[in-house]
Amino acid sequence: MLYCAMGRRPLGRRPIVYVLAAIFAASACTAMGPPKPVGPAAQRDLLTRDEILESTAMQGDLLNAIHSLRPNFLAPSHGVVRGSAAAPIAVYIDRIRQSGLDALRSVSASKVADVRYLDPTTSLNELGPVASGGALLVRMFDPSKSPPESLPF
Repeated sequence: MLYCAMGRRPLGRRPIVYVLAAIFAASACTAMGPPKPVGPAAQRDLLTRDEILESTAMQGDLLNAIHSLRPNFLAPSHGVVRGSAAAPIAVYIDRIRQSGLDALRSVSASKVADVRYLDPTTSLNELGPVASGGALLVRMFDPSKSPPESLPF
């Protein structure tokens, strides 16, 4: 039993609990290691070339890459849909309108600069009624341009 230095009175268990708690807290903090650098957070409406190349999705087609890295791009839009079916997502590759999502199957994910998703309201305002269900704007990677320039959409 521990005794107080001034007299022969027992200290009890409290000091031991405090010492053990301090040791535990110190060891927990050092076990976590140094803080990891935080990179830029993934943007909800943009899939970048770096994200594609850092994933296993780079080995497949663009549609599979989008399915695995940004499934929200392909999800039906939220809100009230009047009529029998929601409008399909419009697909543009280097500003050229494609027939639909199946066009992404013929595009290698590793050859893409980025994919931007436009929600239905934004795509309707920027691209017109043909894109009322949302849009995917795909820019192909051009190694002669470094870094890739932004397309005005």
